[in-house]
Amino acid sequence: MKQVYIIHGYTASANAHWFPYLAQQLSKTDIACTCLNMPNPMQPDTAEWLAYLKQQLQLTKQTVIIGHSLGCIAALNLLLSQQQPILSGIFVSGFNQSIPHLAELNPFIDTYQALLAQSKLNPSQLFRQTPCTIAAYDDHIVPHQYTETLATALQADYIRLQRGGHFLDREGWIEFPLVLQHIQARFKNE
Repeated sequence: MKQVYIIHGYTASANAHWFPYLAQQLSKTDIACTCLNMPNPMQPDTAEWLAYLKQQLQLTKQTVIIGHSLGCIAALNLLLSQQQPILSGIFVSGFNQSIPHLAELNPFIDTYQALLAQSKLNPSQLFRQTPCTIAAYDDHIVPHQYTETLATALQADYIRLQRGGHFLDREGWIEFPLVLQHIQARFKNE
């Protein structure tokens, strides 16, 4: 079954930003979509998020994971812990290293580094099709250089938009056709 999981970031929810748009658009297709409500998003705990993802996601060769911000590293932690390649991933404003003004999220990075050290796969081997990362030059929460570093680690396609900020609803991001196009392209190539 074609399945998309959307993992939101720090302080967000399944109903924030462009997530409902994606779910609505995918509901018109044969692609099932689940927007997750991660536990305690105001004070996220890496172990709690990983346990929740293990419980909620059924990974298959037909799974695409969409991550936004903290949701990206949370998704990678799950994939590294499971060692089961999925179809692909689309990571928006993602990162895989410490961001100085977001030190409270460092436990997610520490978990990623520990899982990476134990892994038999490098991050690019977690996907059957090339993943995609999306960033904006004017993102002041996760500067685009962090997403570029993530793209390099994943050997992912890297899309950098001139404007977009952190792709939040308060910045006008209630729709995201670019992400939808990339989801559809991954399944079309199957």
